[in-house]
Amino acid sequence: MNRTLARALGLSALFALIPVLGSAATTEVWHRYIMRGQVVEMQGQAVILCVGTAEGAKPGQVLTVVRFIRTPGASKGARPTPRRDDVGAVRIDRVIDEHFAEASLVIGQTRKFDLVELKAR
Repeated sequence: MNRTLARALGLSALFALIPVLGSAATTEVWHRYIMRGQVVEMQGQAVILCVGTAEGAKPGQVLTVVRFIRTPGASKGARPTPRRDDVGAVRIDRVIDEHFAEASLVIGQTRKFDLVELKAR
């Protein structure tokens, strides 16, 4: 299973743990496992990403925009399965801090809560 899909599927398990954690721990867990890699805001063509220096973000990097779509199971009664669609690409223009970066849309589309990932070359 690819890393992004495994992360997306594992996030639901973390939602159950958040109420149990203290507020400082909750913030760290929320950022590290829930938000990391997400499109958190759109401002016209400007895209705010939850990737920063902590994840190795650098200006000029091009990230693939990924959207997971729930699809019906293959047969009647089968569980729905996620489908991964590459829907666009963004280029990091400015790293804001260790948590966030500002990017611009290069191709395709993006919307809040999409994920971004750096493609290995």
